[in-house]
Amino acid sequence: MSLSDALIHGANVLYLFSYLVRDILWLRFLTVVAIGILMGYFVLESAWVAFGWNAIFLLINLVQIIRLLAERRPVDLAPREERLYQLAFRGLTPREFEKLASLGTWCTEPEDAELVTEGAALDALRVISEGQAAVQVGGETVATLGDGHFVGEMSYLTGDPTSAAVRTTCETLCLSWERDALERWLDDHPSVRSSLQRIVGADLAAKLRRAM
Repeated sequence: MSLSDALIHGANVLYLFSYLVRDILWLRFLTVVAIGILMGYFVLESAWVAFGWNAIFLLINLVQIIRLLAERRPVDLAPREERLYQLAFRGLTPREFEKLASLGTWCTEPEDAELVTEGAALDALRVISEGQAAVQVGGETVATLGDGHFVGEMSYLTGDPTSAAVRTTCETLCLSWERDALERWLDDHPSVRSSLQRIVGADLAAKLRRAM
C-alpha cells in the first residue's frame, strides 16, 4: 500500500469513527485529525485546491473545539449566585444560570418597598434571594413569598396586567430582569427560555397548591 493510499484510508476510518461518537467535542476532534491526514494526501497529490478547502474546514473545526472547551470549563458562581441557583434555578445548567444572572440586577429593597403594582403591566421579573414579601389583593395579604420565590411570574407567563401587589415585609435581596431586555436575550437562547418557563411555571403551580 502506498503512502497516499494509507493516508486516504486512515482519514476515512477516522471520519467513520467521528460519525459514530455521540459527543460533539469528540466528533470535532476526530474530524480535525482526519482533515489533517487528508491534507497530507492532497500535498502528495499536489491537489492544492482541495488542500485549501480542507485548511478552511480545519480552521472552522478548531475554532469550534476552542468554543466547546470554553463552554465546558467549570463554572465558579459567586456565593449569592450559588445560593440562588440551588434555591430556584437547578433546571438550568450552572453556565446557563451564570449568563442569565449576568443579565439581571441585584438590588436590596427596604422594608415596605412595592415590587409589583396591582393591575399594572409587569416591568420586571424578580426572584427573592433573601427576605420576604407579601402578596396583596385590595390591600389584603393573601400569600407570603420567601427565598427562591419569583415575583410577578403569573403576569410574566401570561402577559396580562398583574393581579396583585407585592410589597416587602423586611429588607429583601432580589435579582431582577427588565422584561423587554430579558425577552430579547431569551429570543437568542431558546433552550434557556424553555427551561426558565418550566422553572417559573413550577414555582407558580406550587404557590397555587399552597393557596388551595
